[in-house]
Amino acid sequence: MDGIKKAKDRGVQFGKRPALTDDQIVELRAKRARGTLIKDLMAEYSLSKATIYRYLAESGA
Repeated sequence: MDGIKKAKDRGVQFGKRPALTDDQIVELRAKRARGTLIKDLMAEYSLSKATIYRYLAESGA
C-alpha cells in the first residue's frame, strides 16, 4: 500500500485507459445522429454494445 501511495503522489495513473479519444467520441456521436446502426459502430470501433451506449450517454465529459 505504501508503494501505491508513493506512486499516486508522483502522479502515476491507475486503471484502464479509455477506449476512444475525445475526437473519436465526437465522431461516434455524429455518426449515430446520422443514423448509423449500433452494430456498425461496434464493428468499426471494435467495442461492445454496452461501451457504445455508455459513450453515447455521456454528456461531453
